[in-house]
Amino acid sequence: MSIDQRGSRPAPAPLGPQASANFFVELRDSVEALTDGVVDQIIAGEEAYTESPLSRELLHSIVGENIAALLDALTGRSDSLDAARRAGRVKAEHGIPMASLLHAYRLAGLQLWDEMILRSGTPERAEALLRVSSEVWGIIDRFSSAAADSYRLFIDERDRRDQQARSVMVLSLLDGSAAPGEVGGLLRALDLPEHARYLVVAAERKTSGEDPVPTVPGLLRDVGIASAWTTWKGELVGLLAAQDGESLEPTVERVCSVATSRLGMSRPFGQLSAAPDAVAQARSSIECIARGGVGVHRYGSAPVDLLLVAQPGIAAEVQGEVLGPILSAQLQDGPVLLDTLEAWFAADGSTNDAGRALHCHRNTVLYRLGRIADLTGRSVARPAEAAELYVALRAVRLGGTVR
Repeated sequence: MSIDQRGSRPAPAPLGPQASANFFVELRDSVEALTDGVVDQIIAGEEAYTESPLSRELLHSIVGENIAALLDALTGRSDSLDAARRAGRVKAEHGIPMASLLHAYRLAGLQLWDEMILRSGTPERAEALLRVSSEVWGIIDRFSSAAADSYRLFIDERDRRDQQARSVMVLSLLDGSAAPGEVGGLLRALDLPEHARYLVVAAERKTSGEDPVPTVPGLLRDVGIASAWTTWKGELVGLLAAQDGESLEPTVERVCSVATSRLGMSRPFGQLSAAPDAVAQARSSIECIARGGVGVHRYGSAPVDLLLVAQPGIAAEVQGEVLGPILSAQLQDGPVLLDTLEAWFAADGSTNDAGRALHCHRNTVLYRLGRIADLTGRSVARPAEAAELYVALRAVRLGGTVR
């Protein structure tokens, strides 16, 4: 026997691992009774189990497997977490909440602990139990963590499968591949009304991978517009439906203004056979917003822009032919002249208003417009030439020309 360093009394002899393991070997023979007790407590104290399709027989099987595996881990026979993983997966399948899953492990731990206390009738056994208490609760915690991880994996995978299934259904409606007899069932599965005014919204995906419309579906739902979304050729595309079609376009435009990328809106339509054309309209509308910009564009609201994005080759020719000298890298004030021209058009030809927008005097605006006329051979004072300048300027803005 060793002597305590303080010299007051002899220190107790250390107990070998076999002395503490005896508890768990004995308990291993009582798994059935322990399981019955834990199952009774779970069903009596957890409403989630009584309302779930999870049968008592299956619950009993899961609890028994986990108690046996816990005891095997404590005796050193096995260190497998398969029983815990199965418990997490099965309870997720049957809709048992995560909190109820973890509570079942606490109940099992308390049942084991109470039984061990009852069996610790001698001082030596009581001391052995005290020595292994942290190990007991540590292993129970490891089992419950493994069950929780398995639970989350199942939920995540189920959500992915559900989302993939929804995406396939949305795509079949948008690309027109759904058979006429299937349309009603697809709409019901997607929680979309069968008789409504529809509209397609396309959102440019950000290079960071972030959702460009994270709050839009919820905001649409709040104003009575149902939506279903999928990815189409790299863009996020939504099929929107409202039974009150009168305010559909302005409401959608207002809601989508919170998006963080370029969004395009189709014209509303009443028959889903028009959905493929609506997708093309929405995707074209995205390009009617300057690259790198943020905003919402409604199809048909800017016919000139639509023509330019539909014919990018011709748009490039127009901007080069009309604004080539201003776009030249050798012209230092080229960007200022383009900004001035844009401000003048935005001000409906008012040099005073353009000057205020540019924070300069109207005479400065007139001077710059004169420079544009000298460089391009086109004056804003002549309507036909002003139209050419406007079209070329829009081609520059939409094409993202950088100097």
